[in-house]
Amino acid sequence: MLPGLSSRPLTLDDVPAWWRLEERSAALDHPHSREGEASLRSRLVGEGFDPARQSTGGFDEAGELRAVGWLGLRLGDTEHLRLHFTGVVDPAWRGRGVGRELLAWAEATARERAAWRRADLGRDVPAALQVWTADDREDLARLCAAGGLGVRRHFSTMRLDLRPGVPDAPEPPTGYRLVRVDEHGTEGLREAHNEVFADHWGSQPLTPADWSLLVVDNPTFRPAWSYLVLHGEEIAGYAAVHAHEDDWPALGFGEAHLDTLGVRRTHRGHRLAGVLLAAVARRAAEVGLAAVALDVDTENPSGALGLYERAGYVRAHGATLHAKDL
Repeated sequence: MLPGLSSRPLTLDDVPAWWRLEERSAALDHPHSREGEASLRSRLVGEGFDPARQSTGGFDEAGELRAVGWLGLRLGDTEHLRLHFTGVVDPAWRGRGVGRELLAWAEATARERAAWRRADLGRDVPAALQVWTADDREDLARLCAAGGLGVRRHFSTMRLDLRPGVPDAPEPPTGYRLVRVDEHGTEGLREAHNEVFADHWGSQPLTPADWSLLVVDNPTFRPAWSYLVLHGEEIAGYAAVHAHEDDWPALGFGEAHLDTLGVRRTHRGHRLAGVLLAAVARRAAEVGLAAVALDVDTENPSGALGLYERAGYVRAHGATLHAKDL
């Protein structure tokens, strides 16, 4: 399947070699970020993930891993299926057609997994193969275009530099109180998240297993840096913060990553998002970090981009979502 390489599905024993491959490729492919072994390992053990069907590795004659393809599908997707492909090819093996064949593998695998999931749901639902590309990855964007994947959405990574000083932190309005997640706990937070993002583009409810994998049991999640705004005992808004410490050496400084910020519809209009943003910035500065970063859909109709700009965030880099309906 992969030119010059022998192929087989990945196992947990391949994770160290996978990490070495990612490190060899990082400077070219994603200089702004790194992914640790624990994160790669978690990709192979998620709910509903079948490594034998949804992963492939290309090995050279010496047994070194030179290419990886991984296809994700969340079982919480019930209205439209998002088959998310990520792949990496060793820089020394590029220009030989390996990437093209990985993308072909991804499409064939996505069609098979979509058929399996539709049968499991008992109905026909839309499905799409998705690939994210960094804005400076013109080679990958061309590969997607050649494979029939069109541009669907643009996202920006924005950063708030804390070194000049921390913005003023407004108090919550009357009737609301601000608490840290490590002091309150995460009970009810998944339900709040699913409600907040019910009307956001491409969003679907997170299952308990997805929530565990992506948030509460994720080794990057920092409940002591995360906040809730409570109205009585109801979660009115929240800010879930992670620490991608593998990125910090490449960045040259430590930063908090504001993974998700949300306010329930019935509590919007009270400037709760600003309260949460300021609390996260203050906390990040307290623990000695230089910045807070977040990702935003540039076409989000809620005005999130303007909110972050007013809070002092500036665009650092961007990414594009390419997709092909299946």
